Amino acid sequence: MVSVEFAFRQGFCYNVFLTRKKITLMTKIPKPESQRAAFVSLGCFKNTVDSEVLAGMLKRRGVEIVSEYEDPDWLVINTCGFIRDAKEESIEEILAALEKKERGEIKRLAVFGCLIQRYRQELADTFSSADILWGVNDIEALADAIASARPVPYSDRQLFLYNDRHARMTFTTANSSFIKISEGCNMACSFCAIPQIRGPFRSRTIPSIMKEAEALKERGVEELNLISQNSTYFGKDRSNASQLPSLLRQLSGLGFRWLRVLYLMPEEITPAIIDGFDHPSVLPYFDLPFQHVAAAVLNKMKRGGGYRKNLRLVRDIRERFPDAVLRSTFIVGFPGETEGDFRELLDFAGESGLERIGAFVFSPEENTPSFDLPKRTRPQTGAERKRLLLDVSEKNLKKFNKSLVGKKLDYLPLAPWTSHSTIGRVWAQAPEVDGHCEVRGKFLEGRPMYSITISGFKGEMLHGEKK
Repeated sequence: MVSVEFAFRQGFCYNVFLTRKKITLMTKIPKPESQRAAFVSLGCFKNTVDSEVLAGMLKRRGVEIVSEYEDPDWLVINTCGFIRDAKEESIEEILAALEKKERGEIKRLAVFGCLIQRYRQELADTFSSADILWGVNDIEALADAIASARPVPYSDRQLFLYNDRHARMTFTTANSSFIKISEGCNMACSFCAIPQIRGPFRSRTIPSIMKEAEALKERGVEELNLISQNSTYFGKDRSNASQLPSLLRQLSGLGFRWLRVLYLMPEEITPAIIDGFDHPSVLPYFDLPFQHVAAAVLNKMKRGGGYRKNLRLVRDIRERFPDAVLRSTFIVGFPGETEGDFRELLDFAGESGLERIGAFVFSPEENTPSFDLPKRTRPQTGAERKRLLLDVSEKNLKKFNKSLVGKKLDYLPLAPWTSHSTIGRVWAQAPEVDGHCEVRGKFLEGRPMYSITISGFKGEMLHGEKK
């Protein structure tokens, strides 16, 4: 753990406490004349894909991708700028890298991504020792600058949307991967800065996604996760209806063991979209960020839905897919949230039986409509409400995990856990956010998915026995 203070030029100060997350790749010893780059990718899996795309561009330009501990010429940090905690983590990572550069442990530093896109003018002087500060666009030009070791200013001229011609490197386990099906967002949520950072919603084409998916399948990927700022809206930027059902139907024919869709805006879900999950390999896993259910709070958030409408959607999904797993995220402590509003949210969390719940205390973000809303909730109140909501989440999860005990499920092995056990996931566990499953038996690299029986659980950790 590291503690450090940092003040944005806008006048607010952060105390940063975090554990650092690294992407480490095993590589061959580079030739003396080659450029080498190491990556630190922070934030969501959409950022991971961005890092993989940039790494692929660098590799095509003759840059070798190594771990941070293999004397790289460049350290490349992909930042997150979504909410306060994410910004703090990014700032801490940049400051640590600048210290390494001062000590001569790295030669050059490139920082890109959401934090720089959002605050590039404010951070230009603060991080002047960084060789490159870059946003989220013009990524080919960023690759040119790193590969040539000739930094250029970030122009932010061309919105970026990668496609199947951008050969990605792999920063995930070999059997699981992600495809970003779109970029940007047209939602106008009052609390969110993503449209300012990533620009308007723009979908990739289905043929491009199919080509990329085929390449991943040939590489041995068994779990494919589709990600977006709003997967429900896929294709609506160029047609009247969502093209997600068509995409799922075509992808299901490729033979992935698991096909998972993340980030489904509940306001956009139609019967056709629900039906789209009824294809081979498409998991009945529904990631629905409701954010709240009280009408007054949703109105201030500029979000749709409501207690009864959201509950009806949950019941429609469960009627169509009795074994469905539902995940949602909620914001507590939003400006003006009353005790009654919060109790309504608690009641919904219990009545809906959501198997997975994520909770966030409201983070006031500059240049968003909610930043200037009156009646902010005290931090202590927000923290207590988060705790109470997570108590309901724990009860729901315990009930769900109990229902799994004794069931035979497919198991995706990821890594060794102990010398005699393997860590992995079952289908009801999305990457990183839903916990893991430990199975007795030594981890074998390259082993495909296999069948286990769930024998028990503790919190988010399932335990299984190989059959």
